[in-house]
Amino acid sequence: MNSINEYNFSDLYEMGSGISSKPEQAGHGAPFVSFSTVFNNYFLPEKVKDLMDTSEDEQEVYSVKGGDILLTRTSETIDELGMSCVVLEDYPRATFSGFVKRLRPTQSDVTYPKFMGFYLRSKFFRKTMTNNAVLTLRASLNEDIFSYLKLYLPDYDIQKKIGDFLCSLNAKIDLNNRINAELEVMAKIIYDYWFVQFDFPDKKGKPYKTSGGKMVWSEELKREIPEGWEVIKISTLAPVVTGKQDANYASANGMYNFFTCGEETLKCDSFEFEGKAVLVAGNGNFNIKRYEGQFNAYQRTYVLIPYNEKHYTLIYLAAKDRIVTLTKGSRGSIVKFITKGDLEDIQVALPKEDKLDLFTVLNSITSTMEKRIEENQKLTELRDWLLPMLMNGQVKIKDAEQESSFAIGTEDKLAMAAEPETNYRKKK
Repeated sequence: MNSINEYNFSDLYEMGSGISSKPEQAGHGAPFVSFSTVFNNYFLPEKVKDLMDTSEDEQEVYSVKGGDILLTRTSETIDELGMSCVVLEDYPRATFSGFVKRLRPTQSDVTYPKFMGFYLRSKFFRKTMTNNAVLTLRASLNEDIFSYLKLYLPDYDIQKKIGDFLCSLNAKIDLNNRINAELEVMAKIIYDYWFVQFDFPDKKGKPYKTSGGKMVWSEELKREIPEGWEVIKISTLAPVVTGKQDANYASANGMYNFFTCGEETLKCDSFEFEGKAVLVAGNGNFNIKRYEGQFNAYQRTYVLIPYNEKHYTLIYLAAKDRIVTLTKGSRGSIVKFITKGDLEDIQVALPKEDKLDLFTVLNSITSTMEKRIEENQKLTELRDWLLPMLMNGQVKIKDAEQESSFAIGTEDKLAMAAEPETNYRKKK
């Protein structure tokens, strides 16, 4: 068993506040770490997407350096307070938001940054954070809360092995996410060519419209569509189900998945269905899922359940295309929230008889994406389970540096990366 040492968080780090910027500074200048970047990342991304026009003095005072820990300072709920993002390298000229706190290490041999990235997001530390949080109108992280926080850490060399190993699992998760992003781009290109430009492969494998395929006028779309095709609304392919008015009752029953604009981890009772669903948040966020059992959505969220699963990917892409138009203002006026009617009124042109089987390729891409999403869920569960086991020595890492270099595709392969003193398979 590994020894675990108790520390006052404030003895190992000093707290600093972020920059108070003005609207005219945003969007240009030097790299800027926003609240959302901190909230959504265990580690600060290699490239920071936001910019802020800051002076050299500001860049010095509000600097971002390797070893720093950035914490969300304020939030609507306690659960979102103090979410960490660890900095692994220096970011020249970068500054950070006033809605974020910076913890800069005062030591170099007690905490290992890669380990801290996982430890501070773990359930046991998050519980410590929420237990010490102050909630008035908004939850707020301050010096008083920081002074009460405790860290329970193994020795530095153990932290290094754990942090390096868990980062290898995260690397696989990140790779899956990048591949899925490329696959979605591919699916969108195929959708545009086949169902918007109508250059799907004809019986001879040539692009239909470009090769002179017969087109007929569609009054609904005010444009020509292929002969033998029809214009239908999305709502005839999949009912659009709206969410509950109030999510407060969710705690009464923890059995079923619950989807909100920001997350899908809350629980509640619901209706039943089997198969695939397209989940749409009212703010334009998307998800693709296969759910079996019961499910519900929060207000301003919508669930589209295809009557026929072959239309699944087409519904997803058609809805996303329309929502991009509404929320980004690429055509017409810009809307802030998506309504049920916005989804129900989406019109698509489809072949009356799918002799060419145009949906198979799109659905195969989606299926590949779903497999990677499922793999990431398993990797995340395994990573979170391994952290406390590695900390207390119930699981020993043979050679963390070597194990972090190999790619794993299944949960069983991951189990080979550690030598358990307990029955790993029985535990899982």
